Amino acid sequence: MRFFLLFSCLLTWLSAETTILKGQKIFYETRGTGATTLLMIHGWACDHTFFEAQLAALSKTYRVIAIDLPGHGQSDLPSEFTVGQFAQAVEAVRITTKSVKPVLVGHSLGAVIAREHARQFPNQAKALVFLDGAIYQLPPGEADRERWAESISGMAKRFGPANEKQTRERNISVFLSNLYMDETPRDLRMSILKKVISTNPETAQGAMLSMADLKLWREDKLDLPVLALRAGRQQPPGEDIYLKTLFPRIQYKFLPGVSHFLMLEKPDVVNAEILSFLKAR
Repeated sequence: MRFFLLFSCLLTWLSAETTILKGQKIFYETRGTGATTLLMIHGWACDHTFFEAQLAALSKTYRVIAIDLPGHGQSDLPSEFTVGQFAQAVEAVRITTKSVKPVLVGHSLGAVIAREHARQFPNQAKALVFLDGAIYQLPPGEADRERWAESISGMAKRFGPANEKQTRERNISVFLSNLYMDETPRDLRMSILKKVISTNPETAQGAMLSMADLKLWREDKLDLPVLALRAGRQQPPGEDIYLKTLFPRIQYKFLPGVSHFLMLEKPDVVNAEILSFLKAR
């Protein structure tokens, strides 16, 4: 009886489940039972395990759900790769888990998806958290924007199935190397590389290509609380001011000397910033 009660408590604390979007399985993991839900959205060619440190720490206070986006991790390949479809997957998980006003936490591409979810499904999120989010100010001219989109498309092809395995893996390794700091531990770099190169080539290409949709980059305002943690060697000039025009209620903080994978490299710092932000809500 004692073992049964302990086992039941463990199941309440941690569960791995799936939901269905357009006939395809979407995997997610849940930990914790707090009144507020954090819905974690990983970045390009990653999966829910990139939030392991947040699942472990933040679930002591909140219910934390980490999703595998379509085509990533244990989720099925989608019929198409678009940020809109990724946002719909997040909404499917939100509905299935009966999450009322969750906080959407997005890393890199995941921040773009969190933003798109807030557009498609207004008033369904309590707040947004961007972890080195891939939300940029594009050039103002139409021709320059189209050239930017073409550069994203060209880069995406370097990760796709048309490449030989060795070439593709080398392209990914070079791409990731630009996201690290000198201080980023080698074992962490190797762990990230192993995960990313194991991603289906169709997913790696399609997820990157989804960023090239210029409709994503319209400069509409979202009036809800936002925490943006930017990592890198130096703060992008004027970024805090620009993001303020898009998210008037934003709290922006730059973490110098921390790599793009800040939630893995500095989990205690990231967790503390998220907790502080949430307590103020």
